[in-house]
Amino acid sequence: MNLNLKDFLKYLARFKWLLIIIPIVIAVGTYFMAKKLPKTYTSTSLISTGLTGRFQQNALNTGGQMDYFQLSQQFGNILERMKSKRSINTLSYKLILHDLENPNEAFKELPKLVQELSAEDKQRAITEYRNRLESGQLISVADNGNRIKLYDILTAAKYDEKSLTDHLNISRSGESDFIQVEYASQNPNLSAFVVNTFSSDFISYYNGLTIAGQRKSLALLDTVLQKKQSEMRKKSDEARRALQNEAATTAGQANSQRQAEIAYSKYAEAESQRLQYIRQISSIQGNLEEVNAKLSGKGGYVNQTQSKENVDIVNIDAQLKIANQKYINNNFRAQDKNSVDSLQRIKDRLIERSANNAGSNSASVKRDLMAERIKLEGDLASAQSALATVEDQLRSLPKPSGGTAVAVPQAPQDVLRDAENASTEFEQAQNQYTQTELLTKTSTNLSLAEPGLPGPPEKSKTLLFVGFSGISSFMLCLMALFLTFALNKQVEDPSRLESVTQQKVLGCLNYISESDKDLRNIWKDNDTVKNYSAYKELLRSLRFEINQHLSEQNNVLGITSMKDGDGKTFLAGSLSYAFAMMGKNVLLICEKDGNIMDLVLNTNGKKESPQQQKFESFLVKKQIQVEDRITILNRNTSNSNSLLELRDTKSLIAGFEVLKNTFDVVIVDIHSGEDIHNVKEWLMFCDRSIAVYESGSKFSDKNRPFVNYLSSQEGFLGWVLNKVKVA
Repeated sequence: MNLNLKDFLKYLARFKWLLIIIPIVIAVGTYFMAKKLPKTYTSTSLISTGLTGRFQQNALNTGGQMDYFQLSQQFGNILERMKSKRSINTLSYKLILHDLENPNEAFKELPKLVQELSAEDKQRAITEYRNRLESGQLISVADNGNRIKLYDILTAAKYDEKSLTDHLNISRSGESDFIQVEYASQNPNLSAFVVNTFSSDFISYYNGLTIAGQRKSLALLDTVLQKKQSEMRKKSDEARRALQNEAATTAGQANSQRQAEIAYSKYAEAESQRLQYIRQISSIQGNLEEVNAKLSGKGGYVNQTQSKENVDIVNIDAQLKIANQKYINNNFRAQDKNSVDSLQRIKDRLIERSANNAGSNSASVKRDLMAERIKLEGDLASAQSALATVEDQLRSLPKPSGGTAVAVPQAPQDVLRDAENASTEFEQAQNQYTQTELLTKTSTNLSLAEPGLPGPPEKSKTLLFVGFSGISSFMLCLMALFLTFALNKQVEDPSRLESVTQQKVLGCLNYISESDKDLRNIWKDNDTVKNYSAYKELLRSLRFEINQHLSEQNNVLGITSMKDGDGKTFLAGSLSYAFAMMGKNVLLICEKDGNIMDLVLNTNGKKESPQQQKFESFLVKKQIQVEDRITILNRNTSNSNSLLELRDTKSLIAGFEVLKNTFDVVIVDIHSGEDIHNVKEWLMFCDRSIAVYESGSKFSDKNRPFVNYLSSQEGFLGWVLNKVKVA
């Protein structure tokens, strides 16, 4: 594939008139065709959805941001529902019914299929369309009856789904809250009827569908709410009964607890009093023993003599002890208290009398000790009596068995938890029901914000069509030429040849269209024939390139070609003539050709009839008749033997050495690539070689082996592009 930009621009230059004429012709044709197009009338209606305001209000209430994705999704749902088959079918029914019921005000001429129906069939068709419209039934090809083809009638009138949707445009108006319904037709009343009818029908359908859905949701939520309420009540009753049982059990246990605490408190108090009396008795007994010891004379406190008062005091103490015990046993009765007080007064008087009768210090001390002992004995008797009473009380009280804490049973936690969960679920269901009910009351329904009106025809698009057709045709031509160029495998210039062969191109020779191709006339021409002059200049340039690589020891030049007919023989003769013009003695080895023989000239330019010499004969004799400037050895083409079959290699080398020493330049016209084995044999004896490629020939993969072989030859100089057409 050829992708050379420079070559492509040259290729385009050859077809520049094609790129100019074709777009102009198509643009002119489009202009006249566009002028005949009927005028188009467009009508537009706007449907207000209220979605944007509702989303904004929800965002303000929740303190968040508006969910644009959900908003776009809801608009998308509405648009897809508007484009549904049901909505379009409803419009189709109303359009055909309008034309059938009002033939004088029909938007279009009734199709031939309708005109062929009888009045009865027309009425039947109207009835059938009306029934389908009311029932919302869709229409298809299967609805074509035997006599009345309902689907075909819609199609013929261009009221079918495809025809309507081709001209009906439904879209959201920018980022607004409106949906735009646009319809274009050749009748302004039809356009207005379509957008208004379609919008009104869809608004009624969508609002009804929305209300029905909301009511269904409310009914479902109400059922759920009633169920949750019943479950909540059931769980609440169970929890209340459990709590009541817990309260009753707790009250009984609390009463027992209080009674146990009272008993324990009484027992502890009595025990504390018992311990206190025991300690008191122990202390009194210790003091009493000490007083008795002193009265017995120990320590020299008193003598052992007892007076009558002391004896009385001792007796009174005994009575007083009995009275105290009686007072305690009778539960501290007042009468017993008076007896104790009376005895105590008697005792006090005896002690006072004994003190008055005492005549010495010993008597006074003894009296004091006696008084103290009497007091201690009274206290001891009182304490022992109180201890006995407390011990009796302890024996009558029940002994506590352990701690006073009583475990209080708890209500079952799973019952309370179930009741709490049921209450929470009921509140959630109630909130959801309330929100849905509020949404149902405050939801925004679709409304027709702006009806469609018949308007003027649209501005002519003739210039747009003309420009588009001209540009598109130009681009198509350009694309066609590019594909032709890119896929074209023909080699028409040296750069292309160099690209496909990856080898050097020595030069090119133009194609000589004139019938006279005599080299003598070409060289003698003084710029009268353009092709002759160009050929001479190009041949001289080629001769210069080749001559740089020839020397005395390397003067054998082989000329081959890609295929037969590429012009290698004519090039061989041309190069022979060109080198002869430089004063070189040239030998041309070629196939037998009378035209080549005409190249043999004398130095004066006069034509002679040279003797025809055979290459095969030269190999035998090793002798050659040298002509003036150009000598020709003809090969016998009738002999099918190859070069190596004529003589052995040594003989061939010797023969070519004779030729190299005899002539300045030896030019060999060898076979083409179609006979590659002969090419290989001849190139063995050529010092330098070139190949000829015909301009305009296609290069294919089968030519690649021959090109690769030439690249491997050390003496290969390059390619010559022959027969190039000069503009």
